[in-house]
Amino acid sequence: MKLSWAISALSAVVCTTACMVLFGQHALWTKQSGDDEEQRLKYETFNATFQEKLFVKNTVQNQLDQQRKYLKEMEGEREKADLEQQQKAAELSDCKANKKKMEREFADTETEVANVKNNLSKMRAAWAEHIATLKRDHMQPSPICAFIKKDTVGARLCGPEAAVVAAPAAAA
Repeated sequence: MKLSWAISALSAVVCTTACMVLFGQHALWTKQSGDDEEQRLKYETFNATFQEKLFVKNTVQNQLDQQRKYLKEMEGEREKADLEQQQKAAELSDCKANKKKMEREFADTETEVANVKNNLSKMRAAWAEHIATLKRDHMQPSPICAFIKKDTVGARLCGPEAAVVAAPAAAA
């Protein structure tokens, strides 16, 4: 009987140990299932948060790319505007230089015109005086007419005044 008591005690100890191990495994399994569920919930929460942050990151990245694209376009436009401004400034400078040159040429031309008018008025006065002298000389009978006989062709060309002038010259 001692052996049966020892086997029974050993069986009871083994059964109790087996029950404790089973209950421990069940508790451990339940705990692990709870931990698994908690980990799954944490994972889903993390994944949702990650997806949301990834979406926000992509949205911000797209906006940043668009802003960079617009910035490059604006820089290109600014460079074009700067180039146009430089060209316009160069044209303005050339125009001012041409204006000054034209003003100098105009002043020179005005001076030249004034000189020409002055010279022309002087020449007109001189020619008018010369014409007046020639008219006066032309109106006076030629001294040759005094030596021409009255009945010749020359006397007719000299006119009747020459005959009057010729008579006193012939008497002298």
